[in-house]
Amino acid sequence: MNARIFCSLIVLCLYMVFGPEAKAQDASREYIEPSGWSIGFSTGLSDLWGDVGTQSIVDHYTNSKYFDKVAFLGGIYGRYTFSPSFSVRMSVNVGSLFATDAWNKDAAKKATFQGDDAFQRYTRNQTAKDQIFEGTVMMEIAPLRFNYESKSARRRGQPILLAGIGLFHFNPQSTVGNTPTWVNIYQLSLEGQGFQGQGTFPAKYSLWQPCIPLGFGYRWDIGSHLNLGFEYIWRMTLTDYLDGVSGKYISYADFVNHLPGTQPITAYNTMDKSYFSGLSAPATPGSLRGNPSNNDSYSTFTVSIFWKINTASHSWWR
Repeated sequence: MNARIFCSLIVLCLYMVFGPEAKAQDASREYIEPSGWSIGFSTGLSDLWGDVGTQSIVDHYTNSKYFDKVAFLGGIYGRYTFSPSFSVRMSVNVGSLFATDAWNKDAAKKATFQGDDAFQRYTRNQTAKDQIFEGTVMMEIAPLRFNYESKSARRRGQPILLAGIGLFHFNPQSTVGNTPTWVNIYQLSLEGQGFQGQGTFPAKYSLWQPCIPLGFGYRWDIGSHLNLGFEYIWRMTLTDYLDGVSGKYISYADFVNHLPGTQPITAYNTMDKSYFSGLSAPATPGSLRGNPSNNDSYSTFTVSIFWKINTASHSWWR
């Protein structure tokens, strides 16, 4: 008897919690998504796409060492809905990026000659890490809701497209030699950035850079207020120094002539780590460390949750 009463109370409680909400959800379907503000947050995996790491996207995610050290990026955002198919999102994100040439180990073992790209990357033995602070403004488009009267527009699940502009700050780091010690490399100018005098050196780059985020995702209306989604966003940048590798190796003498104290030896052992792998001789000054013709980029695969502040039921777009 007590068990029956207990079960009845549970059913009653469930109805009180979900019953009115379900009715509200059914009513909200009539109006799809109201205009107004939402607040939310997102978090997930982040990836650095540069000279350090693998050339192939498949090798990037499937190599045996990828999950040894993963990076994350996330933050908060405000979102304003103008119509059921169009919103604008303003976000602030913080996190990190990571890449290593060690991801090429599996492919390097299968290489048939030393000139193979994976073998060259593996023996280069570089690592890269960034601390990222990012602000973006993005358009959010729900293409199935262009026609508000269609059945697809009233589905809880909706594909979305994202595009916008942004500004980010990064702090490139790398390891010294074969040690686990990370150092900030901006002031070390590993490829002679900003050096003056004999020789041709690249200009100093800025740690503040613009980006163009492009992405897609899928989201669900869990209730009249709450929404859950998954998003992949790729950021195109205008810099090739996210991983600190772009142009050519320089000589130890160049570091001695331009850096103070013990920085020359730190810079030299950070710039050229190929011989620490035991598979290559020290690099020749003037030979390429990376590919200066391609800028770096970074991406995120995130879970996004936002709360609709305004759920007033007025169908002003009808």
